[in-house]
Amino acid sequence: MDDSTSPRTIILRAAGLALLLGVVFVAIDLLVPGAGRRLADADPAWLVVAVAFEGVALAGCVALFHATFGRRPHGLTLRRSAEIALGELAGFALVPTGAGGPVVRLWALRGGGMPWRDIGVRSVVHGVLFNIPYLAAALALGLGAAVGVLPGKVSTLVALAPLGVVFVSVAAVLGAVAARRARWLEGSKRWQWITRETLAVVPAGLRELPWFARHPLGPLGALAYWAGDCAVLWAAFQACGGAPAIGVIALAYMLGQLGNLLPLPGGVGGVEPLMLGIFVASGVDAGLAGAAIICYRAIALGLQSLTGVASIAALVPAVRRERIARAPQVPQAAASPPG
Repeated sequence: MDDSTSPRTIILRAAGLALLLGVVFVAIDLLVPGAGRRLADADPAWLVVAVAFEGVALAGCVALFHATFGRRPHGLTLRRSAEIALGELAGFALVPTGAGGPVVRLWALRGGGMPWRDIGVRSVVHGVLFNIPYLAAALALGLGAAVGVLPGKVSTLVALAPLGVVFVSVAAVLGAVAARRARWLEGSKRWQWITRETLAVVPAGLRELPWFARHPLGPLGALAYWAGDCAVLWAAFQACGGAPAIGVIALAYMLGQLGNLLPLPGGVGGVEPLMLGIFVASGVDAGLAGAAIICYRAIALGLQSLTGVASIAALVPAVRRERIARAPQVPQAAASPPG
């Protein structure tokens, strides 16, 4: 693992994320009328419920990872799957644009001996399974808006936005599959071969998807992550004095995830304004929404960072020991000159 994702650096990034969160929360408190008062009166019991929901989300993340990467012929233990999955979440939360997540996954799985191609193929499977609940929710919200049964005051255009995200993602996958046969990749240069092999894992992963999807732990894990993390936002609203319709919460939650694409640790500074804007546009009190968003982000990012840092701290020495154990040993006789 390089210095950018070492435990010490991750801890420093966690401190920086906490500081950035504090700045954003102060800004919401100062700029959104009533947010500070709602936050000061937040119900501790509901906040505990929110923490429990985030625990469900983390458990779902671990279950999905283990169902995808722990199956034959690679026998990851449940503990190792948990350490990698939670460390990956911390990488997504603490490194801008989530770049630390894939680094943790590749480093840990390669350190455990998993071949590059298997990592790539299973990452495609993991990505598809992970996003199936998002796709289902996007379809439900889009159809609900189209037929006029979506609860809450939500514009049809905003309700259809998650479907737009899905279509763009599907187009990107299809483009990757088609690009593999592009004429400019037909040469024998090393970069062309590497690009072809990298793109080849996408159709290979899609072919293996039905086999992995039959294992209930994978889809259920993905559902538990999305539902649990979104439920944290719902519980945060309850703690702050009320909640809008479930459809409005789900829509703001789903579109708020787009803020994670910005080059900011954990999307802090991008997710919060986007969520707040959607809630206010849907008729939710700005103070209530601002306080709930603060609680949600503090709980979700806080637990993900804490569990992830602890997981990476346990991973580093374990993976180093495994690398040393698998390194080819030089025989004693070959290492010394002949007599």
